[in-house]
Amino acid sequence: MEHRSWDGTKQARRARMRATEREESDARVAGLASALRTGIAVRDAREAAGLTQTELAVRMGVAQSAVSRIEAGRANVTVDMLARIAVALGAPLKVTLGVGEAVLA
Repeated sequence: MEHRSWDGTKQARRARMRATEREESDARVAGLASALRTGIAVRDAREAAGLTQTELAVRMGVAQSAVSRIEAGRANVTVDMLARIAVALGAPLKVTLGVGEAVLA
């Protein structure tokens, strides 16, 4: 059995994919990366506010496990949920699309 590096394994697998499969895979990866970046931003803001996950959850009216999933990047967070997080933290919510930025809450 041939042993490859992780990158070599990924490249070999991508080479066997059809173009549509590669596009779908790339879209999933982009979504996961976005969820993780969002989760890290929420965690950093919560810690900067000096709150525990439980305290933030109480302020938001959700379970602590929901905050945990968001921070771990395991949840697709809606704009409404981001607004609830911002209000609970007393922080502005800024969304950047392309080169523009809009303050939502």
